[in-house]
Amino acid sequence: MKTKSLFVFVLVMFFAKWIVAQDIEATKKIPSTYDRSAVTLFYVQFSNEAHASEIQSKIDKISFSDKYYNNNLNQITLPNAFTRKSHELIESLSKYMNDQQVGRQVISKWYARQDDGTMNMDLIFDRGMFNATDAAYIKAQSTKLGNAVLQDYGNRLIGRSYILVLDYQSIQTMKEAKMSGMKGWKSTVTGYLFKVKYNEETQNAVYDAWIYPEDSPAIKAEKNKKYEQIQVPVEFVTKTTVYVTASQPAEDTQLGRLMKQKSEDELLSEMVQKGYDESLYFLEKNHEDFMVKTTIYQVRPIRAKIGKKEGLKCDNRYFAYEYVYDEKTNTTKPRFRGVIRATSSIVDNRQVAKGDMPTSKFYQTSGRRLRTGYLLRQQNDYGIEATLGFEAGEVGGIYGRVDARMGRYIGVKALFVYVEGGAQMKDYPVAEGIAFLHYGAGLAKGLMLTRNVELRPYIGLGQEQATHDDWSDNGAFKVLYLKAGANLALNLKHNFQLMGGMGFYSFIGNAENDNGDTGFLWEDLFTDRKGPSAMFGVKFMF
Repeated sequence: MKTKSLFVFVLVMFFAKWIVAQDIEATKKIPSTYDRSAVTLFYVQFSNEAHASEIQSKIDKISFSDKYYNNNLNQITLPNAFTRKSHELIESLSKYMNDQQVGRQVISKWYARQDDGTMNMDLIFDRGMFNATDAAYIKAQSTKLGNAVLQDYGNRLIGRSYILVLDYQSIQTMKEAKMSGMKGWKSTVTGYLFKVKYNEETQNAVYDAWIYPEDSPAIKAEKNKKYEQIQVPVEFVTKTTVYVTASQPAEDTQLGRLMKQKSEDELLSEMVQKGYDESLYFLEKNHEDFMVKTTIYQVRPIRAKIGKKEGLKCDNRYFAYEYVYDEKTNTTKPRFRGVIRATSSIVDNRQVAKGDMPTSKFYQTSGRRLRTGYLLRQQNDYGIEATLGFEAGEVGGIYGRVDARMGRYIGVKALFVYVEGGAQMKDYPVAEGIAFLHYGAGLAKGLMLTRNVELRPYIGLGQEQATHDDWSDNGAFKVLYLKAGANLALNLKHNFQLMGGMGFYSFIGNAENDNGDTGFLWEDLFTDRKGPSAMFGVKFMF
């Protein structure tokens, strides 16, 4: 037990160091403005790998995110001319895109360049208008130029052109992965993010090659030649790797008979879509241009003028900042004030701003009282929370639990699935020094009592086993248990909580061992082993 306690202590110290690092990260300079980015999607295919052709058939059917301008070109699948090694693949992709002038093709998309070389500003103007916020719209109306100010802003958006290359690897069906009783697919997906280097020099070169109706055929030919000589480099930015699955219990299983069955083809489409969605989600976690910024429009409840247009989903996390005047530097600096998350009340604001854009509703999970005008910055998280602690009761000992936030997948705020485990050494009349191990899973629902206190009721099902050196012939005793309870969490930091809770263990049926049903209830073998257990510990949120 001393060794286990030391292990828990080391884990706590490790995560505490990580918490401090997160606070240091939060003090960096934060941009206060946000503009939409454009993304061009590619799929790199390795045709000699299993299921590559099946993946390729689904790439064109990916539903593109509303958060980004769609800059897809005519061809999405890249030729099979690359090696798998990461550094070599990045270099090969960069070389290919620069050799094929993909950057210039993306710029041509913005300017709607035709086969005869003519271009227009319609798409740029439309995107400039769509990018505008209510505040920008109202400000523009106070000028003589009006909407022309917003339309012209589209030129600046060209500099936020990105290319996302997806690489699906280790693709397996559930059968191939030896997941008995399941159907579906799994894969590892790496997303490589590149940026089109568009600057004022490139813009001037494009304008020099602009063809006007009055231009003679000779001038048009000369301008087309100029345009084809424009170099628009593409540079590597970052990459992310995600693990995605799309599966369900097979139709011949007890659980599968209760569910609406999907075909293997439908599950494959879901997995390919998840590869795209999850890659963008984790790129947004670290890449500043992809992080939405806005301000708090209203409090009680908290509301902000963002929604589906910004790709907002239930339980997406935002940090709130207040700009505070610093007398020493004579400047204002952002100060972290709290954390909010989106509810399921997300507005469909996919429209041009007219000064009356609707709002989405948020709830606060950490920090001080927030005020209108505070800066909000998107801060995606893993949605994983790890609890380490002890249980005190007839069922007790070292305890651990991991909660996974499900809001962005199913649209219900603060809904969690969890897995738990615990270990205890305890004496009973049947034997001394019995080692108990229990593990289970269930559902939990978070309820914010105050800005920094959460009550989380839960219910789950698990199994406990008891082992002893003298029982080696018949194996461990096992039994199922039902557990219900609630945990109370107090924020010490936005990602670190002090935990306390009460759970009730109810063991189901007779104990079993390698010989089958023993005919004894669990509490008969281990006197009074049931009932309430108090839990206390700490929680780390990732």
